Amino acid sequence: MTSTGTLTTERQDPPGPRSTRSQDAYRPTLRVLRTELRRGVAPWTGLCTAVLLAVTMAAKADTWQGSWGETQGLLHSAATLLAGPLVAAASCWQGAREHRRSTTELLGSTPRARSSRVVVAALPLALWAVAGYLAVLAAALLATWPYAGGGSPFPSFAVADAAFLVAVGLVGFVVGQRCRWRLTAPVLAVLLYIALGVPSYSGSTGRFLDPAEQYVLDRSLPVWWFAPAMVAWTCGLALAALVAHAAGRRYLAVVPLAVAAAVAPLIMHTGQDLVREDPAAARLVCTDGTPQLCLSEYDRSLLPQVSGALSGLFGRLDGVPGAPVRYVDQDPLHGPDDVQVPTPNLGWYLLRGRLQHSEDFAWQVAHGVANRDCPDSFGEESADSDRVMATDLAVTDWLAGLASQTPDAEKTPQLRRLEAMPAPERRAWLGRFLATHTSCSPSEVPVL
Repeated sequence: MTSTGTLTTERQDPPGPRSTRSQDAYRPTLRVLRTELRRGVAPWTGLCTAVLLAVTMAAKADTWQGSWGETQGLLHSAATLLAGPLVAAASCWQGAREHRRSTTELLGSTPRARSSRVVVAALPLALWAVAGYLAVLAAALLATWPYAGGGSPFPSFAVADAAFLVAVGLVGFVVGQRCRWRLTAPVLAVLLYIALGVPSYSGSTGRFLDPAEQYVLDRSLPVWWFAPAMVAWTCGLALAALVAHAAGRRYLAVVPLAVAAAVAPLIMHTGQDLVREDPAAARLVCTDGTPQLCLSEYDRSLLPQVSGALSGLFGRLDGVPGAPVRYVDQDPLHGPDDVQVPTPNLGWYLLRGRLQHSEDFAWQVAHGVANRDCPDSFGEESADSDRVMATDLAVTDWLAGLASQTPDAEKTPQLRRLEAMPAPERRAWLGRFLATHTSCSPSEVPVL
């Protein structure tokens, strides 16, 4: 009796439900998870994701370094269209690991639940992919920060892109476990790239369900619920596939599927308005004095550089009757005394916080001062129309300062005559010329 009682006392109770298990029961799972995080294809996937995104961003640094929107817009495209298929293929290869090693039946005989085995094997790769993405995101934002104007980074896009990488990682793993064909991984990558890229060429509102949809983020703001909706959509579909594959109660896959189906109409209905214009982009910041130079609040820091580029033009129009009093970089213009200034676009006029091609910038503004809005057939009407067009071009070149930069052999007769005029006579003539700025009648334009 004593021996039997001792055996009864020392015998361990069978494992109970998950809610009643001790914390020690989860230690083997955590130990396996740590091992998967450190070994195998998962760390290499994170490294490859980071290298792929870093190379893509570095190759086009001139087009994004200085704008929060352009930075995350390009990174969003690279993370979805390029890193997404890469992560899916790596996860698919990871999912087929048991088939390649012929250990499917052996693992099925272990006491761990199938859902636990699948999650522990699939999650590390997805987490490493997100880590690679976040590393490049941090580096890109740090590279943009010294030159950035208005606006700020978009956490919502970072969350949506990270969730997308997790989702394709889980789906790729499920496909790898379901399909034993050795070429499944590369074929999945190609099919996913096509599936993500083709909808952008469609005019349907369904394209906004594509996680790789391209948005104009420069001077824009996403709606506040953008991240939750996109996470619910992409991760909802992925969780539905994972639960249907690995869970003991597969009907529970209806829950994440229903969540994804619920947010899909909201995303489609909102469409282009998922990203809206930032009100700060419409606010003008102007210099003091006359004439005024007004740029968007985003470009406040560029006012000194743009003023310097246009100082020559302002000086040549000083004292000219009817000269513009305000130069604005936005439509619509509010009066006849306003002239439009090109927006200092990143990658052409703006490079890492410095204004480039200032001569061309000044010429574009001078063209806005001298050019008249006439029909395309205006230059074909008569010889007088040709004279007016030649006069407009001469005024444009002189205001932009090209007269002093162009050899005499390349100057037009009109430009030479304008340059040779005494200053008082030239100011009076320019006043008469600017008074006909809105006229398309050659007889009203003074002869040069």
